Amino acid sequence: MLRSLYISSFIIIDKMQIEFDEGMSVLTGETGAGKSIIVDALSQLCGARASVSLIKKNCSKAMIEGVFDISINDELEELCEQLHIDIDDQFVVSKEIFQSGKSIIKINYQNASNSALKLLSPYFMDIHSQFETQRLFNEKNHIDMLDEYAKNNLEIYLQDYRQLYKHYKSLTQQLNQAIEEDMSDEQLDYLLSQAHEIDEIIYTDEEIDELSEELKLLQDHEKINQVISEFDQYMSNGISNFNDALHSLNRLTHYEDFAQTYESLYDMYYNVRDQYEEIMDIYHDYQFDEYRFNELQDVLYKVNRLKRKYGFTMVAINEYRQDLENQIERIKHRDEYITSLKKQIKETYDNALNIAKQIHTIRQQKALQFEQEIQDILKDLYLENAQFKVEFLETDLSNKGNDRVSFMVSINKGQNLSLLNESASGGEISRIMLAIKMVILQYENVDTIIFDEVDSGVSGKIATSIGEKMHNLAKQKQVICITHLPQVASLADNHYSIEKTMGKSESISSIKRLNKEERIYEIAKMLSGEHVTHEAIENAKKLLNV
Repeated sequence: MLRSLYISSFIIIDKMQIEFDEGMSVLTGETGAGKSIIVDALSQLCGARASVSLIKKNCSKAMIEGVFDISINDELEELCEQLHIDIDDQFVVSKEIFQSGKSIIKINYQNASNSALKLLSPYFMDIHSQFETQRLFNEKNHIDMLDEYAKNNLEIYLQDYRQLYKHYKSLTQQLNQAIEEDMSDEQLDYLLSQAHEIDEIIYTDEEIDELSEELKLLQDHEKINQVISEFDQYMSNGISNFNDALHSLNRLTHYEDFAQTYESLYDMYYNVRDQYEEIMDIYHDYQFDEYRFNELQDVLYKVNRLKRKYGFTMVAINEYRQDLENQIERIKHRDEYITSLKKQIKETYDNALNIAKQIHTIRQQKALQFEQEIQDILKDLYLENAQFKVEFLETDLSNKGNDRVSFMVSINKGQNLSLLNESASGGEISRIMLAIKMVILQYENVDTIIFDEVDSGVSGKIATSIGEKMHNLAKQKQVICITHLPQVASLADNHYSIEKTMGKSESISSIKRLNKEERIYEIAKMLSGEHVTHEAIENAKKLLNV
């Protein structure tokens, strides 16, 4: 669940710290006060695209930080391991947006990418907004919604199917390439010449680095001769003088203080002498070999030519060599290769189709249950005459199987079933989307649900019913709801008021958690407007049962 939210310099919010509790929380306030800005801030923690326009005027950066208590499961643990993010029962997620357009994301105080945030955010919260309702209009999304509902039954089958389908598409692409590519004798000769050119160089990247060092040494032979000659002269004189100095100091070694220093210098002398002799031995072993010099130049020239043509490392060149071998084999055994591909494609297609049929059966079974659960909620939302059906149409294989899924509704008795955007009003669509979301969320791992004005377009008893549905959901999950309706606000366990104050040059939003008396006044204001009447106060008390 969302424990706290900190917002700084974000749109019209200066600084805002909100502590959240379990159950159902509502955020209320006048239009334009900043309620939806809080949802915008939460969306940033879900990976929404950052923009400089989100930074408050005259500020250098905006910051949002959320603290979440998370139920750890195997799936989340595996994902965090893949993303190299330390896992904990509590996740701290922050996002800073700078005037340069750059943003910095941290998850548990570790730098993270926006793509990582998008992968992890479904475990933190689910935001249900007007965009989600628009998502329902797109028929392509219906199959995803059904699969979310049937996730526990479908997940294993879908994983196996997607792997097979991916392999099937890859094999099909290989077949098309084999049919279309040039397989003439001239092409075969060209490929064989490339392979022969690569085969002339049998070195690894490490060995080539060693050859480069050896060549550099040979190229510097004159400089080495000069430096070693100077070194030998200086060291010979220095070591001889050092030895004479030791002989002189040896006459005082019967004094303990001098003896200790003499021993140290003595050891130092022989250590320096050993190092000097080792350097000279290395030099004496070094010989300039003109034949080796030319050989190295020739080899490295060929290596660099290969790198320019086929890859910047021997690993990449050898990978290209393997591709050449595959192409050569395809040309030499073209008919057998194409026949083999066709056989593999048929086997993979049949296996994928078999799993797709199993997926179809599960979807149909779960669709009946899905329909019934949504139907029950729609009745509670005063759409008692509405009919909700999941229709299936068999299609060619795709990455989702061989089903086309459509959510069909009829709102009134005697009305034919049709797609949502063809038959429902705004308020009806909001209720249908809410019903779908309520059903799906029961089976999701996410602990926090954000509802952004899902009650728009309704009032009265329908608003009360929507509030009751959210309150029931809040017994299982944390629910945070932005609302304009007093009927919904009165059902919350926690109530926050958002206000906008006008300064000399800017507007600033602030938030306050309401106590019992403040809550009565806030709901009365929602009932009667800015001028709060005695009747509105009494009605607010009735709604709150106080």
